[in-house]
Amino acid sequence: MHTPSKQRRRLFSWRLALAMCLYSATLLTTARATVAQPTPASPASTAEKAYVGVFKDDAVAVIDTTSNRVIRTIPVPKGPHGLVMTPDGRKVYVSSDGASTVSVIDTISDQVVSSIDVGPNPHGLAMSSDGRRLLVMAFGANQAMVIDTTSDRILSHIPVPLAHNGAISSDGRRAYVGSQQQGAMALAVLDLTDMKEIAKVSLDKTPRGLDLSPDGKWLYFTVAGSDAVWVLDTAANQIVGQITTGASPHVALFAPDGQVALVVNQGPGELSMIDPTNRAVSATLKVGKAPHWLAISTDGRTAYVTNEGSNDVSVVDLGNRQVTATIPVGNAPRKITMQPRVRTGALAPSSPSAQISFTEGVPVISDHGTKAVAGLVEIALEADDYYFAPTFLHGEPGQSLSLAVENKSGTLHNLSIPELQIDQDVPPQARAKVPVTFPPSGTMRFYCKLHAAMGMNGELQAGSAISRIKAGPRH
Repeated sequence: MHTPSKQRRRLFSWRLALAMCLYSATLLTTARATVAQPTPASPASTAEKAYVGVFKDDAVAVIDTTSNRVIRTIPVPKGPHGLVMTPDGRKVYVSSDGASTVSVIDTISDQVVSSIDVGPNPHGLAMSSDGRRLLVMAFGANQAMVIDTTSDRILSHIPVPLAHNGAISSDGRRAYVGSQQQGAMALAVLDLTDMKEIAKVSLDKTPRGLDLSPDGKWLYFTVAGSDAVWVLDTAANQIVGQITTGASPHVALFAPDGQVALVVNQGPGELSMIDPTNRAVSATLKVGKAPHWLAISTDGRTAYVTNEGSNDVSVVDLGNRQVTATIPVGNAPRKITMQPRVRTGALAPSSPSAQISFTEGVPVISDHGTKAVAGLVEIALEADDYYFAPTFLHGEPGQSLSLAVENKSGTLHNLSIPELQIDQDVPPQARAKVPVTFPPSGTMRFYCKLHAAMGMNGELQAGSAISRIKAGPRH
């Protein structure tokens, strides 16, 4: 027979054991929930990525440019050849010359989300600066195809024999395509408004890579069997010179500001820097074996060079002219493209239409100052990556003012004011005069319809009006 004290001790022990079990179970459940439901990464933690077509692996390697390592490999059809990205960094297009398709990669999921049939053996790709059109050099179909990137549907077919690589002018109206037809090698000049060839520049050698200067005045291109970058005056469509390089230069690309061009020399495994003013090589450094292509960061400070012979990518600090990292990526890397650098850490909007960055319902702006303009008839307005300066213009109600807009960047910008029916594109290194009228009272926002979400907003302020735009960090 149990005494009451023993019964109480047993009851206490049983309750204590039960409590400990429940406590342990609670800890285990919490731990499992923490593991099973990780906190989503914020946009600010999203790393910029580079995408590399790995030709012999039939894949695209994705590089985290913060850690300089491959974080994913995306299978694509045989022989990834051309590779470009929309300016907002949301979509990558990859042509496969062993197939008949252009694959569309979503850079959020890093998966192929659709495929476009373009005929046999597509080669190079070119993207318009506003991201609305993709040009496909359909080598096997003897065409250049224009694709609407919103619907990913083909808009037009323009005959170009054995189209290889191409480049589109910053205003999107003209394209240059290398035609590799033996006995008739040429640069075809295309009108992308009327969708037809308007000129042809005959060549003695096979064209390879090509790129337009940001102001559209010069086309740099390479040809097989020539140790030089050739220079075409686009106004006259005439070859005006050659820039001597190392052996077998493959492609020369301009930096975003147009102050330098970079060329990969396949023979010696070098990257050379070209001064466009002097049309001469200003510096050369070693990279990997048989460099094929390159990409330049939007700030112009870093280059990424694909080395087809050594199966890696060289990361080059252009200021110090040094290779700072070498990234193994797979067998025979060729084309490469990079996401644009956005200082907020988030990607730019996926649509080329105006999408504004809001904080609690108020557009965010990159503030570059306020200027009193009462009594003035004209003011200089700088458009750069990604701001207007001055940003706030304080004037009189109903005042007329001419904005002398100068785009000092290598990017196509725009000034839009819907209330005044203004939608003015300003190409890189170009100017435009835009007449505006201040509102009778209050404020009126102006913005770049391509980059408003990145803080490229401004405001006309009438009288004592107070801005509703939230100032963000200066770019």
